Amino acid sequence: MRVLPAAPLLLFVTVMASCQLQPPPDTDFEAVATPAAAAGLRKSFLAEENLAQSLRRLGELESQAMQLAVDEPLRLGAIGTAILDICQGSLTGHFALRRFYEHLESPAAASHAAWIEAVKTGMVGDAAGTPAEPYAALTPVEAQAFAISESLMPVGTIYQSNEYSAFAMLVVGRPPEGPLEELYFDLNALYQTTLGALSDESGGHQGEIAFSPLTLMGMLARSGDTTAQAAVGALLLARRQYDDAIGWLRTASRTGNVLANLMLARTFWEKSAQAESDEDSKQALDQVMENYLHAIALGSSDAMHELGSLYLVGAFGDDNIASGVAFLEQAGELEHSEALRYLAHLYYAGEGVARDPARAEAYFVRSAVLHNLEAKLDYARYLVREGQQAGSDGRALQWLRELADEHEDPQAMLLLGNLHARGIAAKQSFRAAYRWYRDAARTAPNDADVVNEVAWTLTVSDLDRLRRERYALKIMTRMMEADEAARSSPEFLDTWAATFAANGDFDEAVRLQQLALQEASEADRGEVLDILKQHLALFMAGKPVIEPAP
Repeated sequence: MRVLPAAPLLLFVTVMASCQLQPPPDTDFEAVATPAAAAGLRKSFLAEENLAQSLRRLGELESQAMQLAVDEPLRLGAIGTAILDICQGSLTGHFALRRFYEHLESPAAASHAAWIEAVKTGMVGDAAGTPAEPYAALTPVEAQAFAISESLMPVGTIYQSNEYSAFAMLVVGRPPEGPLEELYFDLNALYQTTLGALSDESGGHQGEIAFSPLTLMGMLARSGDTTAQAAVGALLLARRQYDDAIGWLRTASRTGNVLANLMLARTFWEKSAQAESDEDSKQALDQVMENYLHAIALGSSDAMHELGSLYLVGAFGDDNIASGVAFLEQAGELEHSEALRYLAHLYYAGEGVARDPARAEAYFVRSAVLHNLEAKLDYARYLVREGQQAGSDGRALQWLRELADEHEDPQAMLLLGNLHARGIAAKQSFRAAYRWYRDAARTAPNDADVVNEVAWTLTVSDLDRLRRERYALKIMTRMMEADEAARSSPEFLDTWAATFAANGDFDEAVRLQQLALQEASEADRGEVLDILKQHLALFMAGKPVIEPAP
């Protein structure tokens, strides 16, 4: 097994290396390995008066143990025992001793295996290992040991500070098969202990040193903690301090930190766009590819998706477009929802591949099943475009209703209206369609695109029973009068004019349509001039616009 090197959170105490050479004493605990017992041991440890010193020692010993776990298991007996002497509820300590006794084929391994599960149960609690619900860990090494115990090989780590945890750690693990997995851990107890220790050292004036999670990350990065170096690099990248970010991220990436490789690739992509010469741009692009390939070697489907996308837009030349599709498919096999969604659009449009609507539909569904909200909307749009020729197993309606009810998504409401209006994947119902259109406009009354689409559909539809001309005029007028930017849009002016024409006011329709033509001409929007002129001719002839809509 492999653990990303991480310096302990505090490096002020040196532990006697001779403890590795002492014979292990009897490690069978009197207590039964239960979650309650494990939780009690950890609670007692955290209540120790000299907790800061104990955590320092624990971190160093755990780091040594995990580095020995693969190649030198016989040295784990003494060091595992030393860890448990400090904290009997340490997951890493029991992990080390289980490995030690397994190598000796001793039945004592089963006892430590039971303790591992008991400790993990307490670390998990009711959490899900997400940013909002992180697991609890005493040390960074324990977080990685947890991942390894879940058959996840750590390939990336980074510290974070967010609204849920002052000091957290993300561990990216590679399973035997399938995509990389992310586990989040709360290290807040360790952070608070470190804060207290530094406060004591500064005479109780911690405010004077402005101690914060970011301060700690900086301290750790300078001490050689690669997890902290990745965090500092991410912060500098967010601030667009690219050269400084590259220095920290390169250091972090030398140990095989996939997160550092991903950030380096993105940083060099930004630098390639800002390069002042072709040679500088080429050098930056070489680094983009190199770091993405490193991340791909570590199993990153994000890297596959991002590099494939760059190939497809010609960032590395037109000859590599086919390679872009291959990378997307590789990411798709690892259940990368955005890669699957991209493939769906490619096969539907026939870009870079032969057009294949059926295959596109399959990709839309696969992406949507992975809880990609945009893919769920895209799948419904596909069904509307393809009409009765498209297949549907009922999930489209279910997904859209969930988005409408749980997320109040106006786009989902619009699509529900479209499906009911045309009787696609649903029983045709003009009443239901109108209800969904109205809900969309009510949910997003200031969203010009949403209001425009509702008004256009209810004004020009060739489905007589779907049209609601007076309602369309009402919502379009309210939006246009309140939105100055919308009043300069040829498309929105076109819809507004159409609503007046549908209600019999052709003079106002002509006036607005002439404004639309003027705005399009001044903005050099030649692609819309012909359709605007066709609509103007209809209004001048006293006729409304009627066309297939939705």
